[in-house]
Amino acid sequence: MLQLKELENLFSANSHSSAFPILANIYYQKKLYKYAVKICKLGLNQDSENLEGLYILAKTFLMQGEIEKAEQVLKNILTICPFHLHSSLLLLHVLENLNRNKKALEVYTKKIHSFYPSNLKVQAYYKKYCNTVKTKRRHKKNKKEATSVHKIFNYNPRLATITMYKLLCAQNKYRDAFALLEILAKNPKHKKFVEEESKTIKVKLNRG
Repeated sequence: MLQLKELENLFSANSHSSAFPILANIYYQKKLYKYAVKICKLGLNQDSENLEGLYILAKTFLMQGEIEKAEQVLKNILTICPFHLHSSLLLLHVLENLNRNKKALEVYTKKIHSFYPSNLKVQAYYKKYCNTVKTKRRHKKNKKEATSVHKIFNYNPRLATITMYKLLCAQNKYRDAFALLEILAKNPKHKKFVEEESKTIKVKLNRG
């Protein structure tokens, strides 16, 4: 694993480096928030939809007391990737602290609940802000949405990222992950990653 000095030299030589979230996160962990923000902003100037970079920036803003800035960054993440669990939970926490209206909390809670209905923290927010009496029709609708992520990717390729692919694999949603991989294959820069992962995902699909 690269050490701090090596990462600093790497980033200094090439500010376009995709390693910027790693460097920013080290600064964050060392409580060097000013430097973390600087690195995130420089990196995001070149890669504005880098989810890791955006998430670290949001966390750093919170540590600096810039809650409204963090709110905007988290909302941006969820526009790019509605399935980002950690950003959704952090945004709900932020919205509560900013005393945003209940409707906003309800909207974000319902959205993340449709993807992670079994997550305990999501369940707690759902119980707090949403109607706990669910009809069978609504339950079936949520279930359908949660199990057809690949259809969403077909309509919005911007959601197809390596981060989302890994997230789907971690949840054992291999069919959705494979659908996402097919979209990633259209981008030449992901060629090597797609070739390597295609073999792995096909084995997992064959195992059922």
